[in-house]
Amino acid sequence: MYSHLQLGPVDPWWNPAHLTLYAGIALTFLSIWRGLRTHRTPPPTNLIPIRFENLAGLKLAAVGTVVEFVAGVWNEIVHHVFQSEPRIAPAHALLTVGMLIVASGMIIGLSIEYGMMKHRILVASTFKRTLTLGCVVLTFASIWLAAGGALIYLARVFRVSPYNWINAVLLAVICTVVLVPAKRVLPEFGAALAVGIIFNAVCYFFLVAYAGETPYIPWGLLPMALFDVLILGLKRVMSMIRAGLVSSVVIGFFFWVTYFPFSLYLFPWSSSSQLSLAAVVLGSLAGAFLGNLTYAGLTSAVLGDVTG
Repeated sequence: MYSHLQLGPVDPWWNPAHLTLYAGIALTFLSIWRGLRTHRTPPPTNLIPIRFENLAGLKLAAVGTVVEFVAGVWNEIVHHVFQSEPRIAPAHALLTVGMLIVASGMIIGLSIEYGMMKHRILVASTFKRTLTLGCVVLTFASIWLAAGGALIYLARVFRVSPYNWINAVLLAVICTVVLVPAKRVLPEFGAALAVGIIFNAVCYFFLVAYAGETPYIPWGLLPMALFDVLILGLKRVMSMIRAGLVSSVVIGFFFWVTYFPFSLYLFPWSSSSQLSLAAVVLGSLAGAFLGNLTYAGLTSAVLGDVTG
């Protein structure tokens, strides 16, 4: 979206957005290939073999890189052969799907890795544990950025009802779909705020530094901090699942702030309409419910791998 604002309706292959994406895909592919190759190496004979291998996430991410590669080739063919593309380009949509698959695979692997380190099942240095923690936060934020960015782009294209309203509800859903599992993996105070800082920092960079928009205060960090505080207090009197559901109401109730400044231009009605407020609150609750289901499914898969 931002590159189109700067370079016109059709991007040349050398524009910064394309080069950054393709470089990222190449680095991801090399990292996954190295990870899978390392796991195929047999352990030293003097060590006790462990049946559990943390490969599920890497394999899923590998599928995602294939999808990204197909999307990239498709995108270049469209740009060079047809010289035009629709407002919602199929190649761009496929690329977003690939990015989400890669990020999902990465968060599966990283969550397993960090959990094993945290419970002393896997011995690791403080540096590696801290690095893994940082990668977990970055990956959760990347899922929000990819899915949220796609929905924000759709909202910009379709600025009429009911599409605009539906996009707002979906944005509320995706926020808690990310934040609730993030808090289940990282229950300490500050995890949601850290994800929010990355999300808002990336948005600020592209809006202000890249697209030249007017600088603004990132008010979106306030709901993230409140979400963190609420869960911290509520989990003392109820289960983490219920604490996440109750706290998720904050995201929907303060939707206009959560997605500021996008909400200022795309969803101005979200700051005053009671009907829209109820809709986005229900969306945030639905996202929290799905987030808990996602975490439960991940936990079951991990336990199955360990005990199988």
